[in-house]
Amino acid sequence: MEIRDFFDSAYSTPERYWWRQPNIYSLSPEDHAGSLMTQFILRHARHHGPGRALDVGSGEGADAIRLARLGWEVDAVELSGNGVRKIQKFAREAEVQLRIERGDLLTHPFRHGRYDMVICNGVLHYIQDKETACRRLQELTRPGGINAISLWSDYTPVPDCHRVVPTFPDRERGTVYQAYATWSKPLLYFERMRVEQGHHDMPGHLHSFIKMIAQNVYRPPEPRKSS
Repeated sequence: MEIRDFFDSAYSTPERYWWRQPNIYSLSPEDHAGSLMTQFILRHARHHGPGRALDVGSGEGADAIRLARLGWEVDAVELSGNGVRKIQKFAREAEVQLRIERGDLLTHPFRHGRYDMVICNGVLHYIQDKETACRRLQELTRPGGINAISLWSDYTPVPDCHRVVPTFPDRERGTVYQAYATWSKPLLYFERMRVEQGHHDMPGHLHSFIKMIAQNVYRPPEPRKSS
């Protein structure tokens, strides 16, 4: 099965596939105790915004909608057509404006310039060419901007229920980590053996994650020494 077909099927039901708990669009980090990434993104957005954000692999748009509620200008890019329609629906219900486009990280043209924040949550373990994927994320980021990245690590084997599509977990200090060797890392967390019970269409299973906030630290060129 292709990854697009997998998520088209997952997002075809009227209820939410992700983030079915209360206070989904709360802007308080304390309301998202189960998501370290969401807490950091909200704190960063409050202290360094509003700015421009890209949520690539936006799913049903929860991260994008929260940022838009904080006054950020947000582009949401999602591979699944059903996902795009759900982002549009949920954005209308939340009364926020998003620019929503269908596409994927490797081939989408990304015509709208660079961003202060690029979110890539749950995407990179579906991409084998992680070097190219990370380079694209970095090219889309302004000096001083951040990339918020979460993907599966290979500390835990891919559960059987997820083997319906090709997956490519990374080593904890593997390709993705090395791609950001020159970026500062306000957050680097290897979450191991987490029990996943959030998928209504799958049995409970285990995942391990690489969770990283990386900042594009801009260093102005040093002045030339006079001869």
